[in-house]
Amino acid sequence: VPSYCMSPTHLADSLRQGFWSGTPDSYPALYPFLQDVGRFTGSIQIHNDPLPWFSHRLTVGLDQTLEQDHSLALRNDQYTYYDSFASIGSAGVTDTRVNYTTADYSGTLHFNLGGSVTSQTSFGGQYYRKHRDNVEAYGEGFPAPGLTSVDATTQNRLTAQTYENNTTVGFYGQQQFGWHNNRFVTVGLRVDDNSAFGSNFNAVVYPKVSGTWTLSDESFFHLPAVNTLRLRMAYGQSGHQPDAFAALRTFLPVTGPGDVGTVTPGAVGNADLGPERSSEIEAGFDAGLFNDRLGIEFTYFTEQTRDAILERQIAPSTGFAGLQYVNAGRVDNNGIEVLLRGTPVTSDKVTWDFSFNVSTDNNKVVSLGSVTAQNFVAAGTYVQHHIGYPVGSWFQKKLVSAQLDGSGNATNVMCETASGGTALCSTPGDSMLVYLGRNTPKVDGGFSSTLTLFHNLRLFGQVDFKTGFSKLDGNQRVRCFFFGLCRENYVPQDYDPVLIAGYQDGYPSVLIHDASFAKLREVSATYTLPERWLGAIGAHNASVTLSGRNLITWTNYPGLEPEATFNGGTRGGDYSLWEQDVLPQLAQFVATFRVSF
Repeated sequence: VPSYCMSPTHLADSLRQGFWSGTPDSYPALYPFLQDVGRFTGSIQIHNDPLPWFSHRLTVGLDQTLEQDHSLALRNDQYTYYDSFASIGSAGVTDTRVNYTTADYSGTLHFNLGGSVTSQTSFGGQYYRKHRDNVEAYGEGFPAPGLTSVDATTQNRLTAQTYENNTTVGFYGQQQFGWHNNRFVTVGLRVDDNSAFGSNFNAVVYPKVSGTWTLSDESFFHLPAVNTLRLRMAYGQSGHQPDAFAALRTFLPVTGPGDVGTVTPGAVGNADLGPERSSEIEAGFDAGLFNDRLGIEFTYFTEQTRDAILERQIAPSTGFAGLQYVNAGRVDNNGIEVLLRGTPVTSDKVTWDFSFNVSTDNNKVVSLGSVTAQNFVAAGTYVQHHIGYPVGSWFQKKLVSAQLDGSGNATNVMCETASGGTALCSTPGDSMLVYLGRNTPKVDGGFSSTLTLFHNLRLFGQVDFKTGFSKLDGNQRVRCFFFGLCRENYVPQDYDPVLIAGYQDGYPSVLIHDASFAKLREVSATYTLPERWLGAIGAHNASVTLSGRNLITWTNYPGLEPEATFNGGTRGGDYSLWEQDVLPQLAQFVATFRVSF
């Protein structure tokens, strides 16, 4: 192992044998973790048509997950290079139960009003309930080897229980009129109430209206090569409820004077908290050309989200600390969605089908209400919701120049300012934070193609892509910022001074990179066995498929995987925008044999 990759205490002749925290054999020996998960999903549906013009149905379902996690660090008397915490051992057990209960009723009235006019009236309601219960026990310090239960620990023992209930009740009504079976107008209204709304907030109402017209059915329609054309337009509203308990004022149990139990202020709550509300208009068309050998679906949408849920600082004079969830701010979004599908070649021996789709997303923070006197609110360590920029954009000091002295130390480190000039990176203030990119793709899409030869052999390929977003390389952050294990830290003269300045002074802009990529998702060949081969076993059909998945990634992103997120994004905030501690998607080669009788 090169000497620049470790400190002297981690050299190959030490107990760690050149590894940072422990040898590979020590981890499975000391940490026999276990997870047991059971899941049940079931539903019952009752459908009834009591009258020719009336039908209705009721669906009731349950989705239940039972998860038990055992974390165990055995008492360590062999691997003496671990710290004191690791050597004494620990044990933890977490039981998590999550139940989703749903009930959905809908009814429909069908009428023919005469004159080629039809009517369809729909109504119904839904009930959704999520219940999550979590119980945890933990302790540290086994007095002797061989002990594994929480009861056998002697230090820092604790137990905890948390639960969450969230319930949504909604009702809707919808009316559709049709004329000549090619023109349809639909209006509807939905009313929702959620248990996470503030006590002063009533149920929310979401309207919608839409219309379609199959223009190609009209007698006056004559466009060369266009055999079908349908126009459509819609307007609608939707919402996103707050997190459970976000609106509630809470208090925390503590031990008071004389070891008497009491409470202290927790979250201030917000009795007026309601959902985020989005209004969207979309328009588009569906077309079939050359006897449907080529199909086009096009949609343009523009969306406005008001009452975005943000956090604001609480004045200490209220007696509560921390942040309060409030409805403030506005985000605008627009884009297009395009789908092309076609069959360029078709014959008795060869058929070629393809599809291509692309969509764009242009979102921008328009207002932050009165949440802050600044033009942004923090959304993570390196991320901001900034007026005039996409939601959750990267904002940091951007290094533009630096010099190295004779010892390899960065000097005269300059950064770009928000006004477009330059200044010493050590200059304090928000004016030194500049836009470094958005965290969600601006464009994504894919292409797939199927070639069928002699009716029996089918060749398939699929490529998809995402562009216009940036990601933070968390692996480099740990190696180069925290532990100093990069080669750059030991021979800085071999590298760009700007990069060295970023590593030495801890500027994350050198870790944030364009993460645009394209992936060869799948290539496969499927052979359908001739029917004459199946008579001996009485099979109806059979096929053999050989496929490869995640074969190639085309990207300039220097990290391991442009699609990965730190801990799957479970740590929240900007951690969901990092790529760290995740292996790249593995290439898979699969052979499949299918037979039906």
